Amino acid sequence: MRDKGTVVETYEGMARVEVRCLSACHDCSAHSLCIGHHHSRGLISARNPLRAAAGDEVEIFVPESSYNRALILLFGGLLAAILLGLAGGYLLGSTVKIPAETASVLGLFLGLSGGVAGLVPVFKKWNRNKLFPVITENYGKGA
Repeated sequence: MRDKGTVVETYEGMARVEVRCLSACHDCSAHSLCIGHHHSRGLISARNPLRAAAGDEVEIFVPESSYNRALILLFGGLLAAILLGLAGGYLLGSTVKIPAETASVLGLFLGLSGGVAGLVPVFKKWNRNKLFPVITENYGKGA
């Protein structure tokens, strides 16, 4: 999705852009992440490779397909970790002489914890590189 907005502030290679929410906003997969999704305008942090300054009119690109892919990978990874934990707990329960139900629940929580611990660092790095909106056009001051 492409949208136009005004740079409010810049910091560390990023810019906070005030965008005018159009009808397309309601269908955007990033809609719930937008700070101003309840208002007619929203504030979005975007990468600023063009070094736009405060007051510049800019065009931003929101990588919706990357959001969808990231959500599928995140929830799919967590589900796989939970299922592996359940199976591992069940197998461990049958060898260690604890009830299989107890071992399965313990395995579920261990799998979930391991999945979160493994996925959070990956998504923190991926978030900055692939999921942030990016300024693609700078029209200058109040254009």
